[in-house]
Amino acid sequence: MASGSPARRLLATLVVAAPDLSGADTLSPHSLHASVAAFEATRVEAAGTEPPRESAAELLAAGIADITNSMVESFKLNEVLRMILETMFRALGFRRVVFCLRDPKTETLTGRFGLGEGADGVAAQFRVPLRGGTDLFAAVCAKGADTLISDATVASIEARLPPWYRSGVHAPAFLLLPLMLKGAPFALIYADKAQPGGIALGDKELSLLRTLRNQAVMAFKQAS
Repeated sequence: MASGSPARRLLATLVVAAPDLSGADTLSPHSLHASVAAFEATRVEAAGTEPPRESAAELLAAGIADITNSMVESFKLNEVLRMILETMFRALGFRRVVFCLRDPKTETLTGRFGLGEGADGVAAQFRVPLRGGTDLFAAVCAKGADTLISDATVASIEARLPPWYRSGVHAPAFLLLPLMLKGAPFALIYADKAQPGGIALGDKELSLLRTLRNQAVMAFKQAS
């Protein structure tokens, strides 16, 4: 990356700590929509923990531009994926962001790497079955539904969290962005915050996050 570019400035300030399910559809109320008024109403944040809305959108857009430039010529897939996670982590002030990838031997999405507080340990916890799973994570990935859980402490939501998540991660607010190829999930981007209602997203942020996710999908296509 060029010296002085937005992504270079972003990296310089980053601190990194060492398919079809049956049953009723209970996920739709939690899917990301253009309007996020419900999430805004429950937003609870510690002062100074999140960049201003304009700053967040600007950092996301700058990261997208740098990632696009890096993919014009030959590139390393891992570097592009890390740039995508770093952009999300820095721009939206997540506590941690984790990238999961399909293990073809077990047909399971497993955590590969992450950024933020205890990210390596959290990534090691991720085991999302792509066949036969009935928990919230498995259902979200099977549907390919971008999903924001604003308050995971609500009983109806907590009951659908997988045991490994409740015991090893259990963040009160989290975002799931599945990556799909030919209608099937092959990867997942997870991000969380430490407060219920702590993830507040506007229309612009939603669009930019989806662009970042789509860049990850494109990176896999170009690298294959």
